[in-house]
Amino acid sequence: ATTCLHRSRTPLGSSKEMARQAAFTGILSNASDYNPDFYNWNKVKVRYCDGSSFTGDKEEVDPSTNVHYRGARVWQAVIEDLLAKGMNKAKNALISGCSAGGLTSILHCDRFHQLLPADANVKCLSDAGFFINVKDITGANHAEAFFNDVVATHGSAKNLPSSCTSKLPAGVCFFPQNEVQQIQTPLFILNAAYDSWQGTAHPGARGLRS
Repeated sequence: ATTCLHRSRTPLGSSKEMARQAAFTGILSNASDYNPDFYNWNKVKVRYCDGSSFTGDKEEVDPSTNVHYRGARVWQAVIEDLLAKGMNKAKNALISGCSAGGLTSILHCDRFHQLLPADANVKCLSDAGFFINVKDITGANHAEAFFNDVVATHGSAKNLPSSCTSKLPAGVCFFPQNEVQQIQTPLFILNAAYDSWQGTAHPGARGLRS
């Protein structure tokens, strides 16, 4: 809760702190010579601020912090708005994201597909979002403990794919390695061989930072 309170005062935790404009680069770019496949697509960038890859949903609010754990409701509101604005008639759709957004693209892949027309060509792309469940160099599994805390704090279990939570504890269903085999929608994984965040985010590996 303390970490979430601190985060809520940064651009990663509240839209109040975000820049008014966001650059559209990579596959979001409208430059045809740089992005020939997607330059003329309708593009929407969903700003990340919930800390749970848009899976959290808790009704109660701590009155001492006023921190809300309702990322799933943010996601639902965004999708409903886009469907009303014409996405419900889409012929082609791609959901993509980077890092936590890449994890979002995995966790919401099939449900995103199900919201679109049956004949729509829908695919998912996760860029640097394949977080792995492994022990660190101390032999401790800080990654699993961290994701267990995220799922419990945010009340995410009910919004994770049931294909995983019906077989495994909800905390480990935050790891793509336990999700991707059940995903029915075409999914593309883009990940560097070495991920600086995963290499330094957990206590046993922090000494590796260069």
